Amino acid sequence: MIFEKVQSEEDRLKNVLISDKQFSPEKVKKVLKSDAYQMLSNYCNLSPENLSTSVEVMSDGKYKFCIVATSDRLKIFGSLPDVY
Repeated sequence: MIFEKVQSEEDRLKNVLISDKQFSPEKVKKVLKSDAYQMLSNYCNLSPENLSTSVEVMSDGKYKFCIVATSDRLKIFGSLPDVY
């Protein structure tokens, strides 16, 4: 208990509201979509229209990232080693 910092609900809400002003959720969504597209394109046929992203601030101040991609084909690649 010594190392844990207890924070009131009001303090957490203030921190979330302050951090919301410091970044744009829409910019985060665009960067997340771009990065996810580049990564997933290595594994499957994918078009940007078939990829959606969202960023949600939860009640405890944590962030929930959701990425949904629809593909018609996976790319063939080498097998993974036994110890991954």
